[in-house]
Amino acid sequence: MKYIIKSLGYRTDFIFNRLDGEVYDKGEYLVAKTHSNPNYFWGNLILFKSKPTKGDFRLWKEIFLNEFQNPRIYHMTFAWDSPEGEQGECSEFLENGFEIEKNIVLIATSVNKPPKLNESIEVRPIDLENYMEECIECLLSCADTENLSKESWKNFYTNSMKQFHQFTNNGYGKWFGAFIEGRLAGSLGVFLDGDVARYQLVSTHQRFQRKGVCSSLVYKSAVHAFHHMGAKTLVMVADGEYHAAKIYESVGFKPEQTQIGMCYWNKEKHES
Repeated sequence: MKYIIKSLGYRTDFIFNRLDGEVYDKGEYLVAKTHSNPNYFWGNLILFKSKPTKGDFRLWKEIFLNEFQNPRIYHMTFAWDSPEGEQGECSEFLENGFEIEKNIVLIATSVNKPPKLNESIEVRPIDLENYMEECIECLLSCADTENLSKESWKNFYTNSMKQFHQFTNNGYGKWFGAFIEGRLAGSLGVFLDGDVARYQLVSTHQRFQRKGVCSSLVYKSAVHAFHHMGAKTLVMVADGEYHAAKIYESVGFKPEQTQIGMCYWNKEKHES
């Protein structure tokens, strides 16, 4: 029997692995790979069906090294299918340099006009071939450079946007731009798996913040997804401590699940 992933966050994450990589079930865990970017930490991971227990550190590490044998890979990412966000026994992982990541999974089956809707903002699907650099600039303008350099973020976003350009060209989703007086103020992607749609890389350029760009972009793209893309359920994954989650809720997204995992990476190799 095919395993049905309970976490809608990971289930929709794997849309992109299947388009540019593979996902396969090994019984106690699933392996997800991204072929174009083997060092995309959260695109190359092991998803366990149960939370970690005492003594799993050595076993999980061996599993990762067995499944990911590319010598250029300098990370290990583990996740587990716990929509309730149960952490399990992670102390040995944390003692060995792993970092826990928890996000909230927001779901919408309908949307409402947000309080900060800006009707003057034009939101429409765009061809990334024409707007690639502007979208990357939007993302970089609000990148957190405390732990990763701007150059590292630029490489990541450039690779990601090239991948999303290919996906949109192949009909798997659409990329939306928000325009103020003809200038790109923000963008995001919406990609389909049946009638479930997953949002990706929601961004607002810093120079256009506090103008209702994000809420208007999310709302108008959601209406388009429901009416023109055949979506019935929209999924958004966000940092619960980041203000954007509240913006998504103002549009009608509801926090339904928690997505949990942990990652280790060799920071020296990452910056080299």
